[in-house]
Parts: sequence; structure tokens; C-alpha cells
Amino acid sequence: MTGDKDDESPSHHFWSHLFNVVVFVGGSTALVWMMHSLGWDNARKVFVDVGAWFILIVGLDVLGMGLDAGAIYAFMLPEAQNVSYWKVLAAQASGRAINIFVPGGVVGEATKITMLVTVCPRDRVVSSIVLFNLATFYMSVAIVLIGVPITMFVVDLPHSLEVIVLIAIAILVPIVIGLAIIVHRGATGSVISSLRGMRVISKERATSWRAKLGKLDSDLQALHSDHTPGTKKALIFLVAERAVSWTATIVVLATVGVHLHPTLVIGVLSVGVLISWISAVVPFGLGVADGSNYALFSALGAAGANGVFVTLLNRARTLVIALIGFVIMAIAHFTNRTVVRQRHRSHAARLASVSTTTIA
Repeated sequence: MTGDKDDESPSHHFWSHLFNVVVFVGGSTALVWMMHSLGWDNARKVFVDVGAWFILIVGLDVLGMGLDAGAIYAFMLPEAQNVSYWKVLAAQASGRAINIFVPGGVVGEATKITMLVTVCPRDRVVSSIVLFNLATFYMSVAIVLIGVPITMFVVDLPHSLEVIVLIAIAILVPIVIGLAIIVHRGATGSVISSLRGMRVISKERATSWRAKLGKLDSDLQALHSDHTPGTKKALIFLVAERAVSWTATIVVLATVGVHLHPTLVIGVLSVGVLISWISAVVPFGLGVADGSNYALFSALGAAGANGVFVTLLNRARTLVIALIGFVIMAIAHFTNRTVVRQRHRSHAARLASVSTTTIA
């Protein structure tokens, strides 16, 4: 079942359609505003200094986005066998573009869901996106927990940056452990049991919710059990995406003129990830990423100015990816609405034909 039958009702996905339109308009407006705020002079400086390498860097970013979409597609198996990969790619590109401007990721993930529920059962779409985010988070934290101690052992980080890094790790470790335990026990089941224990919901409501959300728990537990072929394929896609992402980062460092050595690369790929997470509380990390990367690059033996320029270059990359995402979102949305209207007309024509035959 791919969800096509749901489209036979003209108003069935009206709210999803409206949500996507609002998000697209809001995101596009934010993109224009952010490009203006960052300044065209800074953009020109980045493009002039980086030159043709910028095309390669953005190309690697687009490839990474495609691999992320492949992971979501694999998590959707076996239902995804009847779903076009390009629809999943369009949803991933759109959601990523939205997440750039709305901290927290809730709106972007909701955008992915609303773009995929017309082609795949809602439960499977939700579980696939949650699985993708969980797997990505686990992988990123594992890299941080390996790379940060190595960097701190080899390099004396500035005290302020060291404190921020240690606090971030102290927060991350319990979160990861807690998530693993909750998912293993059944995420939605644990929440429902807690709500029932506090008498927030009735026994009948708890039973009803468990029946509806039980499949979501079993899908999420697949990430820990690794029993499904889709999970294995998804993890391969995610590893490949991380390799592409690292390649893009190394190309950025080489383009900026930073002398590459193992300590610097490990530091940027681990401590740099923490900095990007911390600075994500503000769109583009304005005022946060600049100073933190200046301190990090100085500690790693490079010029602090290199860290600032890498920050500017990463913002330019992000803007381009956001622009690509919104263009894809517009095309996908227009195509989807055209297909839905055609189905509605065909359905209406069939009903009219049946009515005519019955009267005759």
C-alpha cells in the first residue's frame, strides 16, 4: 500500500498542502533576508577567494544529501519498493532547507513527513525519519566522543572553549544513553506508560494509543536489532554520507590554505561538530561559530582568521543548499498537486460514469 488511495478524497491532504505552502513561503522569505543580512560583499569575497573549488564543495554537499535520502528510503523498506527515490530526495532537500532557518529541526522534519504521507503509510514515514535522525545522531556523537579526547590530549584548547566542550559532552552522553534505553524499551510505549502512571490519560486511551503506535516502536527498535535488510542498507548510506562530508570538509580546509595534519583534521571533525551544534541555537550560528572557530583553529596551529573564513564559506554553502532545497520543494509540490488534481478528476469521472450507468 503506497497511500495512493488516500488521494481519492479531494480534501484528504488539504492541511498537509497548506502546511507545505506556508513553510515554503516562510522559508523562502527567510532565505532572502539571511542573504541580505550576511552581506553580498562577504559572499563575493568567498566566491572570489575559493573560485571553482566552491562548485566541487557544493557538489559534495548535494551528493551527501542524496545519500541521506537513500538512507531514509532504505529505512522505509519494504513499503518503499513502490515509492520513487526522487520523492524521498525532494522531501529530504526540502526539510533540510527549512531546518537551516528554524532551529530545533521540528518544522523541517514535519515538512518531510507531509511530503511523503501521500506515497507511503504515515507510520512508516514517521518511523523512517525518526530512525534516520537517531542513526545520524548516534554516529555523530560516536565521532565526537572519539575525536574530542584525542584533540584535548594533544592540543591545549583555550579555557573558555574547553569548558564549553566539556559541558557539551557531559550533556550528550546521558542523552545518548537515555535515548538508547527508551528506544530499546519502546519509545512511545514508555511515554504512554508514564502518562498513564501520572493519570494524565485514562486506561482506555492508553490501550488505544498502544494499539495505534505499537508498530512505530517495533520499527524504531530495528535500528538496535539490525535484523531488517533496510536498516543495514540505511547504515551503509549513512557511512558513505559521512565519508563524503569529511571529504568536503578537507577540501574546504585545503582551499582556505590551511596546512593539513592529523591533529587539525581530527579537531575540526570532532570539536568542530560540537561548535556547529552549539551555534545551531541561532540561524547560521551568527556571532557564535565565528569566535569559536577562531579559537579552535588558533589552538590547532592554524591562523584564527582561517577559522573565521571557513565559517563564512560554510554559511555560503548552507545558503546554496537552502536555495537548491527550496527550488526542489517548489518543483515537487507543483508536480504533486498536478498529479493529485488529475487523480481527483479521474475519480470524479469514474463516479459520474457509475452514476450514469446506474440511472440507465
